Amino acid sequence: MIEDSNSYRRTRGLRLIAANAKWDIEYKIDEIIDEYLKHFLDEKPITTRRYIKVLPNIAKYKPELEDCIIEALKKADTEIYKESMQPLVYKDFMSVLKKIK
Repeated sequence: MIEDSNSYRRTRGLRLIAANAKWDIEYKIDEIIDEYLKHFLDEKPITTRRYIKVLPNIAKYKPELEDCIIEALKKADTEIYKESMQPLVYKDFMSVLKKIK
């Protein structure tokens, strides 16, 4: 789902993964974390905004992934989005960073 051409399905898939972090005893999220974090720069800013808000859930239940999540958030360049969306996405990134740290 996270690679679907439909942004709604991508968002749903990304959020479902985060929602299931609590029960991931087989480390499946760990195996796909790089692919998962690519969506910080999803083509649709609304997908990015909805998705990053659930990242603290992954960090809470998968503390071993916290550093790579933080690093990806810091590297993400919000300038790929329209000027009107950049401050909103950036604000979301900063909010998530505060929750994770």
